[in-house]
Amino acid sequence: MKTAITKTMRSKAKSRATSLLAALALAFSCSRETTDPTGGETHFLTRCVPGANTCGDQLTCVCGVCTLPCAERATCEGLPAAQCVPGCVTEIKAPGVCEVSCVVDGDCAVVSRSHHCEQGVCRAGLLASGGAGGGGNATDAGGGAMTDAGAGGDGGTIGCPSHTVSANQVLVIGDSFFATTHQITAYLEGLARDAGAVSVGERYRDRSTLISNNALALGGNGIEDQYTGGVSEAEVKVVIMNGGGADVLVGMCDNANASCPVIAAAASAAQALFAQMATDNVEQVVYAFYPDPGDATVKAKMDALRPLLQSACENAPLPCRWLDLRNVFKDHYNDYLQNDQLNPNDAGARATAEAIWAIMKQYCIAQ
Repeated sequence: MKTAITKTMRSKAKSRATSLLAALALAFSCSRETTDPTGGETHFLTRCVPGANTCGDQLTCVCGVCTLPCAERATCEGLPAAQCVPGCVTEIKAPGVCEVSCVVDGDCAVVSRSHHCEQGVCRAGLLASGGAGGGGNATDAGGGAMTDAGAGGDGGTIGCPSHTVSANQVLVIGDSFFATTHQITAYLEGLARDAGAVSVGERYRDRSTLISNNALALGGNGIEDQYTGGVSEAEVKVVIMNGGGADVLVGMCDNANASCPVIAAAASAAQALFAQMATDNVEQVVYAFYPDPGDATVKAKMDALRPLLQSACENAPLPCRWLDLRNVFKDHYNDYLQNDQLNPNDAGARATAEAIWAIMKQYCIAQ
């Protein structure tokens, strides 16, 4: 009898101990999931619409994602792996925003399992589509599938005013990267048409040229001439462009740096062109800068020109969205470039158009 009582007491004690441990484990687990020192893995770098109050208490909807404006790195220290980088200076009263850079999706795991690498930065959430036409699949800037990413329906991207810019008010200018086949513009029109932003029969105006009259400064400001010709034909609200490739291909430099006259002249010409666009009331510019060329000498000049043009774009007197195509072509150079190792083949043109369209959706450009 005594033995039976002892066994019963031990069994009850063991049961109470097990229940206590389970309760402690549950409490600890809940504490970890609800503690939110960063403003939220579910919010940080998640896509948003300004004014929708979807970023929580600590973050702000800036540049289409939940983040923080910043002027120094310290502002971003409470966010996982974030750095203060230039961006959206026309939208915020700060020189930068907190971002997490990446090369592959795995780099974004530090933010959350839901974040993926898109155009060199981590993103989560969808640019939802609206209107009667529904969704469909688009493609992100890296070439991967991105479901319901804002394409579809007459309503365009949710939160963006629709049909405020006609297709004829979108002007494409640039050099052989655009003009070799003009397929970038064709694919871009197709994406816009699928999204309801371009009606059947409407076209973007593509004035990019293949050989002559296609440099920023060398040989006489050819890209500026393309723009001026486009403005003389009809009102221009959106400019999609590249430029500088012809300058570095043909121009000679003793040293491939910012002091090279060819490189300095190209950067200065870009600044003057942006100023003229602002005077003409152009509303948005998307500047697509090249993937790395195969020739080492040309690449060195391109590397020197890139930061100068990026700075000119980001500090332009009108909204200018910089797109570095190295992020798009990374790991796909053999698949995306022609044999000249300079200009895109059909797959590269499609990937470039998808990257440009992603920028246009993010910033409500010609939706």
